[in-house]
Amino acid sequence: MIAEPVHKGRIAVRYLALLATPTSLSANSTTTVIPDLARALGVSAADATWAATAFGWGGVLGAPLTVALLRTRGIRAATLVNAALVLLGTLLVAGAPTLSMLLAGRAAQAAGGGGLITIAITLAGTASRAGAVTAGVGLVGAFGPLAGSTLSAISWRVPLLLSLPALLAVPAVLRHAPAALCHAPAVPRHALVRHRQAAATRTDTIGILLVMTLVSAFVLIPRLELVAVAAAAVAGLLLTLHVRRTPAGFIPQPVVRTRAFVTAAAAACTLSTSYFALLYTVPRLLEHHWTTERIGLVTLIMLATGSIASLLFTRRAAQLGPAVTRSVLPAAGATAVALASVAPWPVLVAASTAFAVFATTAAMAWYATRAGAVVPQEHRATAVSLFTLCYQLGGAFGPALATLLLT
Repeated sequence: MIAEPVHKGRIAVRYLALLATPTSLSANSTTTVIPDLARALGVSAADATWAATAFGWGGVLGAPLTVALLRTRGIRAATLVNAALVLLGTLLVAGAPTLSMLLAGRAAQAAGGGGLITIAITLAGTASRAGAVTAGVGLVGAFGPLAGSTLSAISWRVPLLLSLPALLAVPAVLRHAPAALCHAPAVPRHALVRHRQAAATRTDTIGILLVMTLVSAFVLIPRLELVAVAAAAVAGLLLTLHVRRTPAGFIPQPVVRTRAFVTAAAAACTLSTSYFALLYTVPRLLEHHWTTERIGLVTLIMLATGSIASLLFTRRAAQLGPAVTRSVLPAAGATAVALASVAPWPVLVAASTAFAVFATTAAMAWYATRAGAVVPQEHRATAVSLFTLCYQLGGAFGPALATLLLT
């Protein structure tokens, strides 16, 4: 049995939610400002959509960078670096005179924000607390388009600055992070010092670069198509060989050889991919039935409903038991896909997003605690971080899949 984190000194879940949710709000507000952005910077609408691509790319890169920082420098350094990236990116976006500078700022914002999400999930400790964080990500993200359209009346830049509130939670994390991680078994001080010194010297640069290359290739598939697919295949092969040759590298062998971890990561990635694919395809499916305003309102209601249901479910998951949870989550994900594919009425097609966000956010919370519990103690933070990366990859796979389905 793995001991639960102690309550004394544990970070309040409201701070973890604040650390994680602004990134999803900022991500989903991008689409509403594309026309104004294009006009202001004198570029085409197609070029302006790179603002969304850059944010997705930066977001998934933030996870592997945070994995490396957590392993080699600890929670404080990881938090400070990611907060600095959010701040730097926001400053660049606020004053960017060109599209290239804007894209750099959005990528930095997302990299820092993605890292802060990883840290929040890592510090949650229990399924119910992780559920509050992931449900918050889904719920707040649902308001992204509405926030974008409202705030763009002030300036098209304002919706792109919504990552900044995450920094308000950083002082609480820095204050309580060491106590929040004290769920590990007691270790003699001299052994702990040796472990930290050894970890600090194990920076697997090649492994980090291969993961970042693989992630970048996946994100760019909708843009570069066959070139990105080929790059992903090569990077995947090289990464596999590297993990075999470097068992204690950036991706530790004890983690990827644990069947329960692989199952949890695969489930999170699959459900996340289906959610993001439906998020892009469902509005297109409803275009012939409803007005744009109605589609936006109904989608908001469905996403909010699914997120709240996820929060309630994860709070009761312990009472329901693992067998029920393992059945409900994939069933909800399958229902989402089925409704979008064959439902005869528009309202049922729209309801697919509620089932999708429920399955994705609940799975993220429930599987995250198990992904860390099934690996050796010294690899738990790495396992949770890698698991979070698999979840965030769905944000890259989903739009790519949607592009293929809609063409």
